[in-house]
Amino acid sequence: MYTVTPDEAFVIDRLPGRERVLIASPCSGHGFKHSAAIGEALAQLVTDGTATLDLAPFALDRFTR
Repeated sequence: MYTVTPDEAFVIDRLPGRERVLIASPCSGHGFKHSAAIGEALAQLVTDGTATLDLAPFALDRFTR
């Protein structure tokens, strides 16, 4: 099964109302190609609280804007 978001981009964000919960949905095979960068960004979020990559395009609220 191949999964993808409506806009075909990843979801990398904190769960609203639960700032200690991260959501990462790299979307099947498409995300595999970017797994190193996604993993690095997630590790930075967990350890430093921020990532050096701009993760705004992958925010959950893009579906409700």
